Amino acid sequence: MRKLYLAHSETIMITIGSIFENLPASLINTVAEMNIDIKKLTSCGSDWEINRYNFLNTLKQWHNQLKKNQLYPVLDYSLNLNHRFQELLAENIESKDWLEKEVNGTMVNERMVMLDKAHKISYQLNKLIDFVSWALNMNNQILTECYALKEFVYENIQINCLSEFDKFKGKGYLIAPDYEKKLYKIFLYELTINWESEEPKETLELNLLRSIPIELLQESAEELIAKFVKYSQSIYDPMIFKVDTELDFAFNETLLPVIKEKLLEKINLNSFYC
Repeated sequence: MRKLYLAHSETIMITIGSIFENLPASLINTVAEMNIDIKKLTSCGSDWEINRYNFLNTLKQWHNQLKKNQLYPVLDYSLNLNHRFQELLAENIESKDWLEKEVNGTMVNERMVMLDKAHKISYQLNKLIDFVSWALNMNNQILTECYALKEFVYENIQINCLSEFDKFKGKGYLIAPDYEKKLYKIFLYELTINWESEEPKETLELNLLRSIPIELLQESAEELIAKFVKYSQSIYDPMIFKVDTELDFAFNETLLPVIKEKLLEKINLNSFYC
């Protein structure tokens, strides 16, 4: 099987990589998990220099996962971080505008009164805003790399329908190759629609039923899934989809989320029938 690799953006690699090279080894070895505790990282009285090192160290872990072509959970973490930091930035810029009036002083009995507490709060607020703005910029580089990887995977996965038309599509089977582990995987998929805020929301669930080593097969994927369905009595005359790809990336971390997204698009959400 031909290996395919994503050529990541050289600019992003150089920018992030050069920063990581300057991190102290002791700090690089201290972070235990990939997710970021945003509340702790932006608490009042923080050591902002240490916060930057810790933040960069976590981004280094995310970056390393992307270099292995592992898209998730990095993309979810990065999107959540971006959303939370955007909210923090907006809230604190609004607070800064109010504080500036206090820092500039207030006229009391024809005398200008300066509030020392306001000065201290304003100083910490400026530090927080500077940190969040910087962190957003660094995270945007990770997001750019995530989107490049996802687009590459999306373009190199095709989902084909092996069934005849005029069938119920809410439940059926999917066969997909996992070239990293040299397996064919057969899934049962089920599409459900729930209502949230008076709007329909489609949810697609994939349950792994069987994993078959590719080296043991003497038949095509189409023949394999046809034989499986023939001897499976759980669904009568089901819809069958097949994933075509040459990618050998991590299946659960990269391929499967994109497969679910493309399968959901393949199934016409306006009707449960082909």
